[in-house]
Amino acid sequence: MSKPLILTTPKGKAEWPHLVEPDVAFNPEGLFHTKLICKKSESVEVKKAIDNLIAQEIKKQHDKDPKKEIKKSLPYTEDGDDIIFNFKLRASGTRKSDGKPFTQEPNIVNADLTPFDKNQKIWSESILKITFEPYSWNMPVGIGCTLRIKTIQVLELVTGKTSNTLGDLKVETMVEPKVKEQEEAHNNY
Repeated sequence: MSKPLILTTPKGKAEWPHLVEPDVAFNPEGLFHTKLICKKSESVEVKKAIDNLIAQEIKKQHDKDPKKEIKKSLPYTEDGDDIIFNFKLRASGTRKSDGKPFTQEPNIVNADLTPFDKNQKIWSESILKITFEPYSWNMPVGIGCTLRIKTIQVLELVTGKTSNTLGDLKVETMVEPKVKEQEEAHNNY
């Protein structure tokens, strides 16, 4: 078995990161994830390696069935001078190979490579570098690649940043709803 391909991004800005604790909103097993906005000019080699991996899967499928239409799913989007990578790592699950449960989490380090204090939260706009394994897949929905997080290096940490994008908010007293009386009456049964 060949050694897996491991890549490292240039520095980039995190967007919607769930890296210290897994996101369980849509997956009870949990998912560590973030988008990383990098300069396209600094990401040429990383993008090329991902594209080559996907191209190999497409070639395998084409050799197997030349007439089958192939839908390609990319783990990044390009936006002007930027490229936005989409990283993921399942927090837990069951291995297909032996049916045993597993848990995992990304390794997180500071800029000087010392362990990151996981009592802190990594917020959007933190500057990170991510070491990852691109994992290609071929499924009925198409051919693509998942960028599995291995190590996160926190170069500049942003925490607790709040912003009010709604403008000035007015506080008004609310009229108590009549529903409350109906709820009380319902509780008496």
